[in-house]
Amino acid sequence: MPVKRTTNNTPMNKIILQSVFALLVCAGANAQVNTGSTGSDGAFNPATSTVVNMGDHPNGIYQYTSVNIPSSVTVTFIPNAANAPVTWLVQGDVTISGTVDVSGQSPNGNSAGKAGPGGYAGGVGGQFASAGQGPGGGTNLSHSSSDGGGAYATGPLAYGNAFLIPLLGGSGGAGCLTYQDIYGDILASGGGGGGGAILIAASGRINVNGSIYANGGTTVAPRSTYSEGGGGSGGGIRLVAAQFSGTGNLSANGGYNNSFVAGPGRIRVDSYANTFAGTLSASVMLGSQFVIIPVAGSAAQLTIASMGGFPVSAPPTGLLTTPDAVLPAEAGNPINVVVNCTNLPLNTLITVCVKPANGAPVSGVGYNTTGTPAASTASIPLTMPRGGGLIYATATSSN
Repeated sequence: MPVKRTTNNTPMNKIILQSVFALLVCAGANAQVNTGSTGSDGAFNPATSTVVNMGDHPNGIYQYTSVNIPSSVTVTFIPNAANAPVTWLVQGDVTISGTVDVSGQSPNGNSAGKAGPGGYAGGVGGQFASAGQGPGGGTNLSHSSSDGGGAYATGPLAYGNAFLIPLLGGSGGAGCLTYQDIYGDILASGGGGGGGAILIAASGRINVNGSIYANGGTTVAPRSTYSEGGGGSGGGIRLVAAQFSGTGNLSANGGYNNSFVAGPGRIRVDSYANTFAGTLSASVMLGSQFVIIPVAGSAAQLTIASMGGFPVSAPPTGLLTTPDAVLPAEAGNPINVVVNCTNLPLNTLITVCVKPANGAPVSGVGYNTTGTPAASTASIPLTMPRGGGLIYATATSSN
């Protein structure tokens, strides 16, 4: 969620919350996959390339009877207002011979690259360049650099987990500060958008001979590599079915500029019989974990309740343009951050990280020592930088 801290007349920090946890479910060898699909959206069998506007599905969940994407068809998406990831719950089989694409977009000049559904946008370029959005957003704004690209599955800003529960997309690349080239031209580009996230769960089988893409957006120099923003990180792809087959391609790679490639996203395949002989390109995990969407209220959850005694709005927007809390300039460091924890074992390690719009990230750690496993609290001291940025909390538990 967004938070601001005033520095004289300077806008404050924003907060975005991520709950990251380990989940392990053991299923019997003879268990069947039940997606719970009602079939209310009917069969999805587009005859021509289709752009799905997710505005009429606020939670991003589609309830299909079956899915068949022919070889000549590409399916792309317009995110809804909540920027929910794409979730297909299917009563029967899923056949993808064409292309399903939730990738992030490239920037248009100084503008930020848009994210795929469930992902995070890149930063803007130019005089007021900004870091990429999301927990792993690129931070280097000065020129083309390895830390200008977004991160997701790897690196010091890695987030999420190998189970892809919750389903999260990739983070945006940083925009580039204005650069004057040898011709005297003023150049800069925005950062690439993070790859989106998609979950396809079938009570039948999933066969992919085509492609599923959740790649990060790329950036192209307007003439000099020193004017490039960073690429967006790869997003998330999760497939759940009793049988998974095909010879196609699943890709959640990081976007790139002329010098560096952003971090990879995550691919998770849960099946009993996996005969897929195609390509999986990202951070890949294969297993048999058949919890598709956790029952409401049963999943681990973190909520940043207050900072320095000042409450934050709920639910958080996660947008830099609408801060969720404001901290006065006179509030001294360290700031005490209170994190409410739901369904987490006591003494779980809680990390709060601040990603300023400019400058290196800072973090603080603590433990949820007060309360019960159902509802507990962690109080974490944190040195809060001045100016705008993003704040998020993660939990790491082996229980």
